[in-house]
Amino acid sequence: MDESALERAFSLVDERRIVELAKELIRIPSFTGEERAVAFRVRDALETSGLPVEVHGSNERPVITSTINPQASPFIVFNGHMDTVPIADPEAWTHDPFDPRVENGRLYGRGSCDMKASCAVIIHALEVLDRLGVGCAVGAQLVPDEERGGVHGTRLLLSEMDRGQLRRPNYGVIGEKSNLKVRIAERGSFRFSIRFRGRATHTAYARVEGINAIAKASKGVLALEKGIDKYHPWIGHPVISVNRINAGTVINQVPAECVIDIDRRLIIGETAESVAAEVTKDLDEAGRGDPDWRWELEAERDDNGGYVYSPPSYTEPDTELVKAFYQAVPLAIGIKPELFVEWAGGTDGRFYRYAGIQTVGFGPKGEHAHGPNEFVHIDSLIAQARVYLATVLTLASENSRGQRSS
Repeated sequence: MDESALERAFSLVDERRIVELAKELIRIPSFTGEERAVAFRVRDALETSGLPVEVHGSNERPVITSTINPQASPFIVFNGHMDTVPIADPEAWTHDPFDPRVENGRLYGRGSCDMKASCAVIIHALEVLDRLGVGCAVGAQLVPDEERGGVHGTRLLLSEMDRGQLRRPNYGVIGEKSNLKVRIAERGSFRFSIRFRGRATHTAYARVEGINAIAKASKGVLALEKGIDKYHPWIGHPVISVNRINAGTVINQVPAECVIDIDRRLIIGETAESVAAEVTKDLDEAGRGDPDWRWELEAERDDNGGYVYSPPSYTEPDTELVKAFYQAVPLAIGIKPELFVEWAGGTDGRFYRYAGIQTVGFGPKGEHAHGPNEFVHIDSLIAQARVYLATVLTLASENSRGQRSS
C-alpha cells in the first residue's frame, strides 16, 4: 500500500465534521417508520459535499445511496441505519435526547450510539475517499427500518440487486457498535411459542377438577429460562429468553391455555430444528411424571413445512475483507485486531451475508443504546473513520497488485 496515500487520508479526517454532522442527525427524531426527515438531511449532506446521490424506496421512507467511482472494482459499501427506537422514559434522561451534547469526550443523544454517529462517519469517509481519488468503487447505503427487520431498507436494496437494478457490492461493512473490534458473525434468531394446555373450571373447583395452564407454563418457563452451555469462537454463546406470556379470560375461571413466546438466538451449527429438539427434551424432562402435562410448540412455517427463522451468519476469517480489516486496524489505530465476540443483537449485515456478500461489522464504542442517556465515544468515531479509510485503501491496493501480476 502507498503509505503516503494512507497518511494523507488520515490527515483529512475531521473530528469536527463528524461530530457536527452526527449532531444534526440526532436532532431529527427518526423512530422506525418516521425516517423521512433524517433521510433527506442525509441526502442534503451528501449533495453539499458534491457526492452523487440516489434515492430508493418510498418518499416517506427513503433509502439514500451514494457511490463514487461506480464502474471501478472492487466495490465496497458501508451500511448504516437512520432509524432509532422511541424514548421509553423521557424522565430517565438527564437532558433532552434530541438536543445532542458533548461531555467528557462523549456525544449524548438518541441514536448517538445506535447509530447516527456511525452514519456521520460513513458520510465523512466517503467525502475523504472522493477527495483522494481512490481507485475502487465505494458506496454508502443509509437505510430506514433496521430496527424492525429491514424490509424497507437493506432488504429493499438487495431486492434491487437481485433484479439487476442496483450494482451488487463485493464487500459490505456495517457500522454498528462493535467497540472497534472486527465482527465477522452474528447469532441467528428463532422465535416461537409454547402453548400449554389445562382444563377450565370455576375457581371454586380449582383443586378438584381444574388444570391450571399457567401453573404448567410456570414449570416450562423454569425449564427453558437458563444459560446454554455452548460456545462458538466467532459469536459466543447462544441465548434463550421467555419474553411474553398470555393466559386467562376472566378472573374467576381457571385458565385452559397459557402461551409463552420465546426468542432463541442461535450460534453457528444450530438450526431451528435442532433448537426445537432441545426444547422438546427440556420440556419432556420438566413434565416427567405429570399425567396432565400437555404442550405444543408453535412457529411460522414455510411452504415446505420448515421453520421460518434467521440462521446465524458469518464471513470466514480468511476472506479478503476480513484480512483487509486485520491489516487496517493496526495501521489506522495501532492496536492488535480482535474479533467482536460479545452479547449483541443482529444487524442488517445478515442480509448481505445471506446474499453471499462478504460482510464485516466495525463500529465505535458507546453505551445505553435503546436506553436513557445513550452516548458514543468521540475518539472511537475518529478511529472508526481511520480504519474505514485504511480498509478501502488496502482493498484497492490488493486489487491493483493483482491486476499488475496478471
